[in-house]
Amino acid sequence: MEGSNLAESTVFQPSENFLRFIEEESKQPVSRCYQCKKCSAGCPVGTITDLSTSTLIRMVQLGDTEKVLNSNRLWLCLSCKTCQARCPNGIDTSAVIDVLKAMVLKQERDPGEKRIPAFYRSFMDSVKMTGRLYELGMIGLYKFRTGAFTQDMGLGIEMLKRGKLKFLPQRVKNMDQVKAIFRKGGEVK
Repeated sequence: MEGSNLAESTVFQPSENFLRFIEEESKQPVSRCYQCKKCSAGCPVGTITDLSTSTLIRMVQLGDTEKVLNSNRLWLCLSCKTCQARCPNGIDTSAVIDVLKAMVLKQERDPGEKRIPAFYRSFMDSVKMTGRLYELGMIGLYKFRTGAFTQDMGLGIEMLKRGKLKFLPQRVKNMDQVKAIFRKGGEVK
């Protein structure tokens, strides 16, 4: 009898606020998921993540923000859209994951994978500055953020020699449009 009380006390209570927020921000009908697990069966990174795709969606439904926001799935997702293609309700889990990643970054939490968010921020900062990817600048930002200054130095020198990396960035003509996109999407620190 006592065991059943313990089991009941460990069941997560749904957090409608969290679920509604994720649905609103991602524009995905997360509450429609009935756990058929087709998304998980087709996920190319499912074997290396701590949560399967369907488990992540279920945790969002249940409002388990800590487990969701600490998951390495957020940072290992390839955004390949296989989950959406397989889902009978058309839920695009990668859109949900984008919202969750932004939450982790805005709340300045320690992410489930340490270097991937540094890469993400470096990529986005590069695009924000030039309107397109400036590889050398992005690599510099990434190395600064991770402290791995000499890692891959030989490869970097080879790429420079072969003209694969440009020293100077090329900006897009209409940076106002790029700035508008970042304003609309929200700032990620």
